[in-house]
Amino acid sequence: MKKIVALACVVLGSFSVVQAASVEQYVMAVEKINENYKKDTRNFFVTLDSMQRGFSAAQQEKFCGIVAQYAQDLYVAADKNRSALDLKYANLTKQDVNQQVLSAKEMQMLKQYNVQCTLN
Repeated sequence: MKKIVALACVVLGSFSVVQAASVEQYVMAVEKINENYKKDTRNFFVTLDSMQRGFSAAQQEKFCGIVAQYAQDLYVAADKNRSALDLKYANLTKQDVNQQVLSAKEMQMLKQYNVQCTLN
Protein backbone atom coordinates (compact mmCIF):
# COMPACT_ATOMS: atom_id res chain seq x y z
CA MET A 1 0.00 0.00 0.00
CA LYS A 2 2.83 2.40 0.85
CA LYS A 3 4.36 1.72 -2.57
CA ILE A 4 1.08 2.63 -4.31
CA VAL A 5 0.78 5.88 -2.35
CA ALA A 6 4.42 6.71 -3.06
CA LEU A 7 3.94 5.96 -6.76
CA ALA A 8 0.81 8.13 -6.85
CA CYS A 9 2.74 10.99 -5.23
CA VAL A 10 5.54 10.66 -7.77
CA VAL A 11 3.11 10.56 -10.70
CA LEU A 12 1.10 13.54 -9.43
CA GLY A 13 4.27 15.44 -8.61
CA SER A 14 5.60 14.79 -12.10
CA PHE A 15 2.35 16.07 -13.60
CA SER A 16 2.67 19.32 -11.62
CA VAL A 17 6.23 19.79 -12.83
CA VAL A 18 5.19 19.17 -16.44
CA GLN A 19 2.26 21.56 -16.10
CA ALA A 20 4.47 24.24 -14.52
CA ALA A 21 7.00 23.75 -17.30
CA SER A 22 4.27 24.25 -19.89
CA VAL A 23 3.10 27.48 -18.25
CA GLU A 24 6.70 28.65 -18.07
CA GLN A 25 7.21 27.70 -21.72
CA TYR A 26 4.08 29.64 -22.65
CA VAL A 27 5.23 32.74 -20.77
CA MET A 28 8.68 32.55 -22.37
CA ALA A 29 7.14 32.04 -25.81
CA VAL A 30 4.86 35.07 -25.37
CA GLU A 31 7.79 37.20 -24.18
CA LYS A 32 9.79 36.22 -27.27
CA ILE A 33 6.79 36.85 -29.55
CA ASN A 34 6.34 40.31 -28.00
CA GLU A 35 10.05 41.10 -28.42
CA ASN A 36 9.94 40.06 -32.08
CA TYR A 37 6.78 42.09 -32.68
CA LYS A 38 8.31 45.20 -31.09
CA LYS A 39 11.48 44.77 -33.15
CA ASP A 40 9.54 44.21 -36.39
CA THR A 41 7.22 47.18 -35.86
CA ARG A 42 10.10 49.43 -34.81
CA ASN A 43 12.01 48.47 -37.95
CA PHE A 44 8.89 49.13 -40.02
CA PHE A 45 8.19 52.56 -38.51
CA VAL A 46 11.81 53.65 -38.99
CA THR A 47 11.32 53.27 -42.75
CA LEU A 48 8.39 55.71 -42.84
CA ASP A 49 8.63 59.38 -43.75
CA SER A 50 7.98 61.40 -40.60
CA MET A 51 5.73 63.75 -42.58
CA GLN A 52 3.40 61.15 -44.04
CA ARG A 53 -0.17 61.04 -42.77
CA GLY A 54 -1.04 57.45 -43.63
CA PHE A 55 0.32 54.25 -45.08
CA SER A 56 0.61 53.51 -48.76
CA ALA A 57 -1.05 50.28 -49.90
CA ALA A 58 2.33 48.51 -49.84
CA GLN A 59 3.12 49.84 -46.36
CA GLN A 60 -0.28 48.79 -45.04
CA GLU A 61 0.19 45.32 -46.50
CA LYS A 62 3.61 45.01 -44.87
CA PHE A 63 2.40 46.33 -41.50
CA CYS A 64 -0.69 44.11 -41.52
CA GLY A 65 1.58 41.16 -42.33
CA ILE A 66 3.58 41.92 -39.19
CA VAL A 67 0.38 42.15 -37.14
CA ALA A 68 -0.98 38.92 -38.66
CA GLN A 69 2.24 37.06 -37.82
CA TYR A 70 2.07 38.40 -34.26
CA ALA A 71 -1.52 37.18 -33.82
CA GLN A 72 -0.69 33.80 -35.37
CA ASP A 73 2.35 33.33 -33.12
CA LEU A 74 0.31 34.20 -30.01
CA TYR A 75 -2.38 31.72 -31.00
CA VAL A 76 0.13 28.93 -31.67
CA ALA A 77 1.79 29.53 -28.28
CA ALA A 78 -1.58 29.30 -26.53
CA ASP A 79 -2.60 26.25 -28.54
CA LYS A 80 0.63 24.37 -27.78
CA ASN A 81 0.26 24.99 -24.04
CA ARG A 82 -3.53 24.90 -23.82
CA SER A 83 -3.66 22.07 -21.27
CA ALA A 84 -1.51 23.97 -18.77
CA LEU A 85 -3.24 27.34 -19.07
CA ASP A 86 -5.91 28.85 -16.89
CA LEU A 87 -9.41 28.21 -18.27
CA LYS A 88 -9.69 31.86 -19.30
CA TYR A 89 -6.78 31.38 -21.71
CA ALA A 90 -7.15 27.68 -22.45
CA ASN A 91 -10.37 28.30 -24.35
CA LEU A 92 -9.03 31.12 -26.54
CA THR A 93 -9.87 30.70 -30.18
CA LYS A 94 -7.88 32.15 -33.04
CA GLN A 95 -10.71 34.65 -33.51
CA ASP A 96 -10.38 35.71 -29.84
CA VAL A 97 -6.66 36.33 -30.27
CA ASN A 98 -7.25 38.26 -33.50
CA GLN A 99 -9.88 40.42 -31.77
CA GLN A 100 -7.55 41.17 -28.86
CA VAL A 101 -4.74 42.16 -31.21
CA LEU A 102 -6.98 44.37 -33.35
CA SER A 103 -8.52 46.08 -30.32
CA ALA A 104 -5.12 46.94 -28.82
CA LYS A 105 -4.47 50.62 -28.11
CA GLU A 106 -1.84 50.99 -30.84
CA MET A 107 -4.17 49.53 -33.46
CA GLN A 108 -6.92 51.92 -32.39
CA MET A 109 -4.51 54.86 -32.69
CA LEU A 110 -3.64 53.85 -36.25
CA LYS A 111 -7.29 53.97 -37.33
CA GLN A 112 -7.06 57.75 -37.57
CA TYR A 113 -4.53 57.20 -40.36
CA ASN A 114 -6.87 54.76 -42.13
CA VAL A 115 -4.74 51.77 -41.17
CA GLN A 116 -6.98 48.78 -40.67
CA CYS A 117 -5.85 45.19 -40.79
CA THR A 118 -8.02 42.16 -41.37
CA LEU A 119 -6.86 38.99 -39.67
CA ASN A 120 -8.01 35.51 -40.65
